[in-house]
Amino acid sequence: MREALVRLWMDERGAALPLAIVTLVLLSSLILGLSVMSTTEPTIAANQLRTAQARALAEAGIAQALWALANPEAPNGLPDPLPATVPPPYDGSRLIVMAAGGAPMGGFRLEVVAGAAQNERNVLSVGWAPTDNTGDTRPKAHQRITGTLWRLRAPAESAPCALCVRSDLEVTAEVTVDARADTRCGGKRGAWSSGVVSVAPTAKVWGADGNDTPNEAGDYVQAQPADAALAWNFTDADLLALKRLARARGSYYRGSVLFDASRPAPEGLVFVDTASGAPVTDATPAAELARAELRGSAFSGWLVVAGSLEISGDARVRGLAYAQDGFAYRGATPGGIEGQVVAAGVRGGSASLSQTGGGPALTFDCAAASGGDGTVPRGWMLKTGSYREPPDP
Repeated sequence: MREALVRLWMDERGAALPLAIVTLVLLSSLILGLSVMSTTEPTIAANQLRTAQARALAEAGIAQALWALANPEAPNGLPDPLPATVPPPYDGSRLIVMAAGGAPMGGFRLEVVAGAAQNERNVLSVGWAPTDNTGDTRPKAHQRITGTLWRLRAPAESAPCALCVRSDLEVTAEVTVDARADTRCGGKRGAWSSGVVSVAPTAKVWGADGNDTPNEAGDYVQAQPADAALAWNFTDADLLALKRLARARGSYYRGSVLFDASRPAPEGLVFVDTASGAPVTDATPAAELARAELRGSAFSGWLVVAGSLEISGDARVRGLAYAQDGFAYRGATPGGIEGQVVAAGVRGGSASLSQTGGGPALTFDCAAASGGDGTVPRGWMLKTGSYREPPDP
C-alpha cells in the first residue's frame, strides 16, 4: 500500500498542462504590461520633448534680453537707464514667436525690470511649446526661468570727479589736474575728497565749471560726506566679478607687484588682490593689503588694486586707476594719466600727486575711464548664481 502511494506521489504525468497554463498567464501579464507601456511611452516622450523645447525657448528669452540691453539704440533695444514703463515686448505682454525653417516652434514671454543696483536688471522668461494660445487644443508645455543681468559699473558714470579720494589729498607743486575738456560722462570736478585737500600755490586743479581759472570751488571740493563715495566705489559684488574676469584673462595677481618696462602690465583689466585673496575691510592688517606699482611703462585698461597703488616715472596710463586704499602719483614728463583715479581709502590711506617736468598729471577722459578705450569688456552678462527655474506661482 505504501509503495503504491509513493508511486502515485512521484508520478509526473499530467503536469504539463498546469505548467503551460501558468506560463501563458505570466506571458499574458507581461504582454499586457508592455502593451500599456507602449501606449504611454510616446505620450511621456512627447511631454519631455515639449518641456525641453519650452526650456530652450525660455533661455532664448534671456538671450534676447541680453541683446536688447547691449543694443539700446536698436529699434528693439532697451534704453539705459530703464524707463519707468518698460516697452513691449519686454513687459511680458506679447508672445515672441520663434520659428525653424519658417515653421513656428513656440515662443517666450519676457519681462525685464530694474534690479537692486543701477547696473542690474531682473528678467523673467517663460517659454511655451508649441504656443500659449488657450484656444489651441494641442498639448502644451511651459518653463519659467529667472535671472539677474549685470554689467561692470564704471565709476566714471556716477562719480563727480576726475580724482576721487575718500581720505586726505595732497597736490604738490607744478601738478595739474584737468577735467575741463571731456564732458561725455558729465561735467566733472578736478578733485573730490572726504578729507582735507592741500593744493600747492603753483599746482592747478581745473573742473568743468565753465571757466579757465584753477583751484576754485567748482574745481575741487573737500570735507565731503565719506558715504557719498559709495555711489561710485566698487561694491563687494563688483570686486568679486572683477577678480573672476581677471582670472579668466590671466591678469590676476596677489600681494606686491611691480609693473615696469621689463614686466609690463597686460592691457585690459588687471586685478591685484590681497596676499590671501580675502576682501579688504577696515580691519584688514596692513601687511595683508596689496601693493602695486606701475613704473615707467604704458598701460591701457583698468588697474584695480585691493590695497595701495603707486604710478611713478614716465608711466603713461589710459584708463582707470582704482585703489581700495591709498594712491600716489610720482610722475615725470612725458608720463601722465588720461582717464580717472579713485582711491577708496578703506583703510584710511590718503592720496598724493607730484610730478617733475611739465604737462598734466591727470586729464579726465570719459572713454578711457569707462572702458579703457574698449580694452575692458563691460557688456551685460548673467550674474553668477542668479539663474533659477522656479515653479509656477
